[in-house]
Amino acid sequence: MRRFITILLTLLILLPLAAAALTIDEIVERVKAVYAEAETLSCDLRRVTTSAMLGRRRVLIGTLRMALPDRFHIAYTTPQEQYLTCDGETVWMYTPQNEQVVYGPVEDYRERRMLADLVGYFERDYAYILDGTEEVNGRATHRLAMTAREADNPYPAGALWIDAELWLPVMVELVDEQGYKLSYRLSNIELNVDLPAGIFGDPAPAGVERVEVNP
Repeated sequence: MRRFITILLTLLILLPLAAAALTIDEIVERVKAVYAEAETLSCDLRRVTTSAMLGRRRVLIGTLRMALPDRFHIAYTTPQEQYLTCDGETVWMYTPQNEQVVYGPVEDYRERRMLADLVGYFERDYAYILDGTEEVNGRATHRLAMTAREADNPYPAGALWIDAELWLPVMVELVDEQGYKLSYRLSNIELNVDLPAGIFGDPAPAGVERVEVNP
């Protein structure tokens, strides 16, 4: 009996160490494997921008619905109602308070690639190093520190947090040379859920002013 307890205690000690010993490549491959099986994604979303130079911080809270890889519907509710949608070719931003929808080609929306392919986007544009573990949304995550591969990248540094059980990105933070920070935090993530039909098109009702960007 004493020998069994000794073996059990040894396993309990070694198992966390084995989990912590994952390499950066193994973590990324696990995330890719989860994404490969996903067709849709639904989650709560928190977008934060911080300007050290101006001393300003803005927080947007809402929901994100995606049909992977390139269609999404973001509905912000705080601090005001706002919708951001993409059908894979066009992006629309509708703010009911302004009674206006602004739209343009998806190529002009810089954050689209980041939303659609978090790991793939950063793997192409950034070099990763494993930078320990942290708790995000009350869950254990692997923190990946990132450095831009190209000198002209507007965000030369950043970090990506990967849920250690779900193997999905749950937070990303990018920082520019002036100290401006952009972060997205995802919570209550669900994959392969049914999404309402027609949510990826123009979100504004008829009669609202429509403004095309760079026509």
